[in-house]
Amino acid sequence: MARVLGELRTARTVAGITHGEMAQALGLARSNVTRFEADELHDVGVIRLSEIASVLGYEISVGLHPIGDPIRDKGQQACAQRFDKILSERWRVTDETLLPGPGEQRAWDKLLRLVGETPRCLVGVDIESRVWDVQAIVRRTRARERDGQVDHILIVLADTAHNRRTIDELRQALGDAYSTPSRAILRQLRAGERLLGSGVVLV
Repeated sequence: MARVLGELRTARTVAGITHGEMAQALGLARSNVTRFEADELHDVGVIRLSEIASVLGYEISVGLHPIGDPIRDKGQQACAQRFDKILSERWRVTDETLLPGPGEQRAWDKLLRLVGETPRCLVGVDIESRVWDVQAIVRRTRARERDGQVDHILIVLADTAHNRRTIDELRQALGDAYSTPSRAILRQLRAGERLLGSGVVLV
């Protein structure tokens, strides 16, 4: 907000528009304009910002920037519960585990550690109720491969008609590292055995 205010203040000054002229164009009291520029008004919405910018010959651009993971929907929660029932007691499970690194806001939906295994077997799990965008999942997974510090990654999909139609496309986009058969992965999860590799499963 401070950056936007500074840019608007500079634009007004460069244009040679006074506080009074700006207030008149906006139908505001002059004091409100000066308080706005001083960041003393805390209830300025996007619409008002757009009006102020338009008086100066600009428009406000609003964008979304990822800072973490979204909250779970009900379908994702139900899928997570079904996944939990598959796991052997040999798997130690922690939910919503942040990826390593200072200030990190991304999290694994579940982090699995196979108890008593040397070397370790650490598996990061992402759960999707519906595959909306294959490439978005691939981009997110590549970043987690880089930053997650796990041995394998599982993408767990809700077992729906849509996801069954999409799973082969997702596997192909992810590449050979995710070609471990679903049956093998599910068997290893149930038996409490070390996974052979990363993969995509329906639950």
